Amino acid sequence: MSGGMETPGSGAPLDAGDLDSGFSTRGIFSEAMGAAPSPPAQSRQPPRRPAQQQQQQRQQRTVTVDISKHGAHINRFSISGISRIRRGFLSDLLEPVFRSQTIKEAVDETREAAGKLRALGMAKAVLVEMDRSGEKEGALDVHFHCQDGSRYIIKTGVDVGDSEGTASVTGRVNNIWGGGESFEANYSRGSKTQAAFQGTLSAPLDADPRKRLEATANQAIVANRPYSSHDELRRTLGVAYKHETFGGMHELGYSLSWRDICNLGTHASPSLRRDAGHSLKSSVGYTFLRDSRDSATVPTCGSYARVGAEFAGIGGDVQFGKSHFEVQSNESLGRGYVLSSSVHGGLLWGARTSISDRFFLGGNTSVRGFEHRGIGPRDGEDSIGGDVFYAAGVSLLTPLPYVKTDALKGHLWANAGQCALLDSRGLGKTGSSPGMTGEVLRFLTSPSASVGLGLVYRHSLVRVELSCCLPIVATTTDRPKPGMNFGLGFQFL
Repeated sequence: MSGGMETPGSGAPLDAGDLDSGFSTRGIFSEAMGAAPSPPAQSRQPPRRPAQQQQQQRQQRTVTVDISKHGAHINRFSISGISRIRRGFLSDLLEPVFRSQTIKEAVDETREAAGKLRALGMAKAVLVEMDRSGEKEGALDVHFHCQDGSRYIIKTGVDVGDSEGTASVTGRVNNIWGGGESFEANYSRGSKTQAAFQGTLSAPLDADPRKRLEATANQAIVANRPYSSHDELRRTLGVAYKHETFGGMHELGYSLSWRDICNLGTHASPSLRRDAGHSLKSSVGYTFLRDSRDSATVPTCGSYARVGAEFAGIGGDVQFGKSHFEVQSNESLGRGYVLSSSVHGGLLWGARTSISDRFFLGGNTSVRGFEHRGIGPRDGEDSIGGDVFYAAGVSLLTPLPYVKTDALKGHLWANAGQCALLDSRGLGKTGSSPGMTGEVLRFLTSPSASVGLGLVYRHSLVRVELSCCLPIVATTTDRPKPGMNFGLGFQFL
């Protein structure tokens, strides 16, 4: 297929057949340098001997041309090789190209446009052909030779994390309407997530892959036993605007979520029975993410930061405010040693909070040395989560003797954290608003803590840990898990 654009000043549409002359930078840059074209073959000098060639090379001087000062504009554009492309999308894509006023701007903007086609999956590869226009002085003609992108993708996989293994199948359709749109459907089953389905429709704004509008629909059935005597059914609709900048990724969204706390166990606690049944959450949220790590699983340098806020109460029957943050820093100490530190925290406030919205702490990917959801408030045998939490960890990765691969490292670590409710069952025991009382001081100064050592293996997909854990501080409601623990996942404290 070929797409045409109106050429400034000419008003004539462009077809793919308008440019078949091949790539030519010689004509562009020789004109910029004011150089004369090469003489005809019959007028050229006979071949020189090696000594003469060396003398001529010594006499030659390098010519540097600042192409940012030579005026030029795009006269014609054409594209071929893409099976589906919308004219309105092309107009947005090429607007900066046609605004270029110099050769440098033209080269930079055409390279940027080609990169956007590849980033959106519309083209696997793009060959840019640029030459002087035969119609106007100082004008350029541009043609994109593209290798069409894949329209359909189906993949299967196994995901791990948060003490859960999940098998999934994902199907994706790219470039649905010729503007870089995509639709992705995912179905998964796991050890805790009995069944989950999610569909996401995504479209770029202004032909820019860094600005996207997404609509999602998902349903999940989560089994929370043996940590808490219930299951939870969630159905959610949401829309989000995502904008990637040099500083990081910004996401602003709205979601409408129907939750059902169901299948309560025979010995379910009063706190669970109070939260049982249906609830409707209508909320807006904002998330900022910045990741400069060289690896998401076992980083050796760089940092990671994620902060977010959510406000529910725009309709629905749930009202609360919620904020959370994660910060991680990694520094290479040389000779294979890497020092990592991380801090997590969150706060949930409202007249009455639900177990569906609270924070949970503890586990092999959280505070090691404790059971999954093994730190924080409990009612009987049920973990009911907290309204406020913090966690911190430091670890040292070390090289191993007689081990040549960098994928396997020794691991020394220390973790600490605490999780509490803000009502009368937690920090508000005195009946007044939580302040710098004895309960708050104990919460801040007496976290549950553990230390340990072990091995870390960097797989291409996940991080694998085998650790000997020793809990050194635990409360009466905690569930310590000393001894050898196995962890598998992406994000670790």
